[in-house]
This record gives sequence, structure tokens and C-alpha cells, in this order.
Amino acid sequence: MKLKKKLGFFFVSMAILPFFAGMLFILVTSSNSIKKESTGFLSEYTGNLSGDIAAYFSDKLGYIAAFSYHPDVEQFNWPVLGPIMNKIAGSNGTFDAFLLIKRNGSYYRSGNPGNPARGGLVTADNKDPSSEPVLLTNRDYFIRLLTDNEANEKLIILSNPNISKSTGMKQIVAGSNLFDYTGRNSGILAVTIAGDKLNAEIAQVTSQIVDYFGKEAQIILFSDSGALVSLRIYDSATKTYAERVLTAQEDMHLDDLPSDFTTAIALMRAENLPHTAFTTADTKKNWHMALSPISGTNYFLAVAVPDSTLFFAITEIVTSLVIISIITLIIVLLVSIVLGGRIATPLSNTAKTLKDIAEGSGDLTYRLKLVGKDETTDVGHYFNKFVETLHGLISQIKNDSIRMEEISEKLEERSTIIKSDIETISANASDLNFQTEEQSASVTETSSTIHQIAKNIESLSQQIEGQSASVNESSAAIQQMVSNINSISNNLERAGGGFENLLIASNTGRDSMQSVIELVKIVSTQSEHLLETNEIIDTIASQTNLLAMNAAIEAAHAGDAGKGFSVVSDEIRKLAESSSEQSKVIEGELKKVVNTIAGIVDASAKADNAFGAVATRIKEANGLIQEIRMAMKEQTEGSRQVLDALNDIQNITVQIRDGSLEMNQGASMILKEMMRLEDVSRKVQQSTQVIARSSDTIGQTIEEILGVTAQNTEVVKSLNRITGRFKL
Repeated sequence: MKLKKKLGFFFVSMAILPFFAGMLFILVTSSNSIKKESTGFLSEYTGNLSGDIAAYFSDKLGYIAAFSYHPDVEQFNWPVLGPIMNKIAGSNGTFDAFLLIKRNGSYYRSGNPGNPARGGLVTADNKDPSSEPVLLTNRDYFIRLLTDNEANEKLIILSNPNISKSTGMKQIVAGSNLFDYTGRNSGILAVTIAGDKLNAEIAQVTSQIVDYFGKEAQIILFSDSGALVSLRIYDSATKTYAERVLTAQEDMHLDDLPSDFTTAIALMRAENLPHTAFTTADTKKNWHMALSPISGTNYFLAVAVPDSTLFFAITEIVTSLVIISIITLIIVLLVSIVLGGRIATPLSNTAKTLKDIAEGSGDLTYRLKLVGKDETTDVGHYFNKFVETLHGLISQIKNDSIRMEEISEKLEERSTIIKSDIETISANASDLNFQTEEQSASVTETSSTIHQIAKNIESLSQQIEGQSASVNESSAAIQQMVSNINSISNNLERAGGGFENLLIASNTGRDSMQSVIELVKIVSTQSEHLLETNEIIDTIASQTNLLAMNAAIEAAHAGDAGKGFSVVSDEIRKLAESSSEQSKVIEGELKKVVNTIAGIVDASAKADNAFGAVATRIKEANGLIQEIRMAMKEQTEGSRQVLDALNDIQNITVQIRDGSLEMNQGASMILKEMMRLEDVSRKVQQSTQVIARSSDTIGQTIEEILGVTAQNTEVVKSLNRITGRFKL
């Protein structure tokens, strides 16, 4: 695999694998956190909604609790109670009327004059004196408070939705049983709540459900007997949540809901669970449902939300992570291609050139193009400098080898001539006795030739000395190149130290980010304490409101004497309601603060992960520096091998120089012998054998000279072939 592909794969792997691992970790932890927070929010929302509905019913039940012990109520003194209850019901817009029900089921109703012939009891026809009273014995609240209450317990309950016998409209009845002087159930005191008013109240307290849970949630209000009181489902026509029970004429039960909803409600009630999860059999859709009892009543509130809506944030996170991952992958690929090219291309060109040089056929005119200011550029700069130096050395060696080749050719020619002359001398030695006259001339000619040989040998020695000096210069240049490579290695050492300092600084920033996260968590805890304090204030406001209502009842009972006290109680009630509203506003703002702090914690965690990624990149870059340093060490070793080769050439040159000295000495001996021949020309006959032996010696010497010359020629040709491979 090419370095460019390796670097690209390495960069992509080191960037994408930790990134995807981090994304997966974030997805898992975020999903678990979101599921936990979402189900907690669903339970909290259901509890708050239950509290709002409980607050709505609390004043009605407060009237019932206050009046149920009134003497006139216990004695069914309707002539006295009727005007008072008419006034209270008329001034209170939250319920329709009071009901005073006798044990036999007949009843009085405020706002309804009743049948005068029956003492104000409500009859089928109040104008007909003979009309029989209307009986409520079949009402569920009557059955629970009187018929089935054999233990004569004091009970205050809310009824199932029913159709009013007076108005023909759907209503809810809040009632309490009454006792006679013997402690036996004697009747019921109740208030009626019109279905449209209860519907309006529930619509108001659930007005934000679309913002919280979308359009598929369902709000279920039911009694402990399983009767549906309210069912709110989104209506696409009106684009709002619409009532399905309070606006219908027929009665509905939990069994009218899908069986999966009914089973989930039964499970939560049986095991006292705040919430549960289930899957519908028909649509295979996953749901979460939260259940909360309405405090002070026999009602329960359930809120069901599909998981796709409740955990919508998880879907958004998954979508965001997929988009971010795709964008990140594209960016990393592009960056990897660019960085891989920036690093691999110069190194590839350098490797190719070095390979050609190592194989002895390099282009020494090639130079790398330098772009930027980084370690790769420095390597290219020193490579160009190395090639420039090597170019000069090879050029000088090539020129010297050409000169040596010319000298070798001349030496070979001269040696051939000498050999031919010596052969002639040997052939004619036997004729010396017969050619004494010509001996002197021959000796003179031979002496001249030997002088010329001595001069040639001396010239050869000088040329060999020049070759030795050139080899010494080449060795010095190679040593300078080794020194430059060592300088590069030292620079890489200093760069590695800088990366280690940068890694320490990154770790310090990461530690600081951890401290910020801890401080934000402390602020979040303090905000939750403020939420608890606000709930206490809201509770105090509710109790104050109840006290104000009781005061209003007493003031109404006191008549004109209690008007002043009634004004004070109204002001107290308004103050309590204002406090309750402000408490809800404060609660909402505090929740926003808590959510904002949670967002800060998430952002800090992401920043902490980013510091970790920076530290990882620094370690990777430091690893690349170490690899380059090892490569420079290998380059140093190669330069040393070149230096050893030059030393071998130097040794051969020394051997050639020694042979030249020997040749020079032999020439001197020949000159001496020739001088002796001139002196003893008269003794030619006697010296013939000496001349023959001397000729043989000269022949051997010439053979040696020819051998050394041939070796020198081969060395020079080899050197020319080596230098000829390079392009200069």
C-alpha cells in the first residue's frame, strides 16, 4: 500500500473511529438520560396537572365540608338555607347549584324554587301540587354515600358524570353525607359542576400539552369506580385537543378505551406505579402513561404519550449525529487526502530519486519543489542540498576518471613500446659478438629510450598523486553530508519536545473544563432547591385560598353583619390566587434555568471530549516525527557506506602509487646499467650474458607495469561506468 493511501487510511481511522465511538457513547448516554428525564417530566407534568385539577375541586369540596356541619343543613331547613345557597351559587362561577338530598332521594336545589306544595322539593312538575318529588336514589354518589355506606362513615366524594334532571346537561356532583342526632346517615349535601365549566377548566390547565407532547397524547380523567370523567384527544379539524366525555350525552367507562390503555391503568393502580410503558396490539406503537390521583378526591388522572413524541429528542439527536457524522467523514476524507498528498508526494519523489541514486542511475539534476514551512519542507530542502553536494562530487570524480583513463591509455602505449624494444634487445643479444661495431649505437639508443621511460613514470606518479587528492576531497564532502543529516536529527528531537509540551497544555485545559462542569452542577442543584421552595409557597397560597373561602361562607351566614368580613376574605382570596399564579410563573422560569444549566453541562462535556481529541492528534504527530528521525538515522548509515567505498578507492590508488615508485626505481637501475655498457663497450662479449639477464628483468618489470596498467584501466572504466549512470 502506498504511503499516501496509508496516511489517508490512518488519518481517517484515527479521526473517525474515536469520533464514532464518541457519537455512539453520546447517543447511548443521551438516550438513557432523555428517556429518564422524559418519563420523569411526564410524571411531573401529570402530577402538576393533577394538582391544578385538585385545586379546582378543593373550593367546591371546601363548601361541602364547611356547610355539612351547619345546623340548618343537618335539619334540612331549606327555607333558611335556600336564599343563602342561591346567593353563594350565584356569586360563584365555578359551580351551578347546591343540592340538599334527603335519605329517601328527594332533594332541594338552589336556583330551583321547587314545588311549593312539597315545601320546595324538586318535582317532575313544580307547578303541579300533586307531582311527585324527583328521586336521586339511582345516582352513583347517592349509592356510595348512603345506600352502600352501612358503616355511616363521613365521606366527601365526586360523582361520575351524569345528566342533570333539572337542566338536562352533563354535570359532576361533589357531595358529602349528613348525619342526624343519632349518628345515622340522614342525607347528602352536594354542589353540581356543569360539564362545560369542568371542560373549560381542564382545557385551560392542559393548554400547553401540544407544546409538551404533540398531537397524539391522551388525557384521561376517571373515578375510582372506573367511570370516565374526561377524555381529551387531539382534533385535527379544530387543531386543538377536544373533549370526548363531558360533551357527550352517553356515559363512558374505562372499558370503552383500547384494551391496552385499560390494562396499563389497571397495572399502575394495582402496583401503585407512577408510570408504565406498553405497546398497542393493533398499531404496534409504543406508549408511556403516567398516573396520578387527584388529591382530596376519588378521581385519578392519566396522561398517555407515544414514545415517538415523548422521546422525540432522541430522534432529533440521531438525525443530527448522522448528519454530523456524514459531514465529519467528508471533511476528514478531504483533509486526509490533502495532508496525505502534502506528506507523501515529497517523500515519494525523494524515495524515487534516492532509489535511482542507490541503483547507480539517478538524475542528479532533479530538485524537489518546496511549498510551505514544515518538517516535510525541511526534509525536501536538505534533500536538495544533499543532491547538490552529490552532484558536485560525482562531477569531479567523473572528470578525474576521464583524465585517469587518458593517462592509462598513454601508459599502456608506452609500455607496449618498451616491451617491443626489450624483445628486440633480447633477440639481438646473441648477435652482439658479431655486431660490436653497432653495439655503441644501440646502447646509446637504448639509454635514450630508458630516459624517456623514466620521465613517463615520473609523470604517472604525479597524476596518481592528483587522483589521491581528489579521493580525499570526496571523502570530506561525504563527511559534511553526514554532519548535515545529524543536524536534521537534532532538529527533529527538539520538535518532539515541543509536541510533548503542547500535549501537557491540552491536558491542563481539559482539567479546567472538568472544574467548570462541577460548578455548573452545583448551580443546577441550587436551582432545584428553589423549585422546592416555590412549591411550598404554592401550597401556602392554596391553603390561604381555602381559608378565605371558609371566611366567605361564614360571612354569608352572618348576613349584613359579615359584609365587612366578606370584603376582607375576598381580598385575602385574591391575594392567595395572585400568589399561586406568581408561584407558577416562578416555577416555569426556574425550570427554564434548570434546562439551560443542563445544556451548559452537555456543552462542557463536548468541549472536554474535544480536548481529548486534540491530545490524541498531538500524540499521532509526535509518532510521525519519531518515524522521520529513524529514517534520517538510516540515511546516515547509507552515507557512511559511501564513505567506506571511497576509502577503498583511496587504498587502490595508494597501491598504484607504490607500483609507480617501483617502476621508477627499475628505470634508475636500467640507466646505471646503460652507463656501464657505455664504459665497457670493449667488454661486450663478456657482458652479453649480463645484458640477457638484464633484458629478462626489464621484461618482467614491463609485464608488471602492463598488469598494473590494465588494473588501473579497469578501475577507471568501472568508475566511468558508475559516474556515467548519473545525469549531471
